[in-house]
Amino acid sequence: MATLVAATSGHSVHRVRSVLLDSVSGKATVDEHVRVRLPAPECPALLGDVLIGRGTGAPAAVETAAAHPGAMVVAVHRGTRCWLRFGSDGTVAELRLRGVGHQEEVWAAVASLAHSWLVAGLPATEFGSACVVRIHWPSGNCCNRRRADSASSDSDRPEEA
Repeated sequence: MATLVAATSGHSVHRVRSVLLDSVSGKATVDEHVRVRLPAPECPALLGDVLIGRGTGAPAAVETAAAHPGAMVVAVHRGTRCWLRFGSDGTVAELRLRGVGHQEEVWAAVASLAHSWLVAGLPATEFGSACVVRIHWPSGNCCNRRRADSASSDSDRPEEA
């Protein structure tokens, strides 16, 4: 289980704090990072731990990461698909979104969750296959849905309400 809280410090820069709870051991990992939406001015982009922008395919994620070597997670997305590049090992996961909603916000949250996953010491190769991400927007939020958006790399997994 994870809780993400983002504070905006500009249109493209967010300070994110997350708490990731291991469901087996009960151990909590607290992570704070800077998430930058691209395109952004050079300074915030260079300081971002998580970068997110529009693009298509694993090569776009790899190219963006090469241009910003300090980022631990780079996400490029188009519509219901997102490619996450993890750390320096070059692992890229493709995720697909099920449900409706504001895809930009969903992919930003998933990219921050991926950062927290790595900080917790979990292997990048298991991020997409080991979990289903369900995002529940608080009531009154501009992104509120009748049901949660979810992201998974397993396209055969049934959609849950």
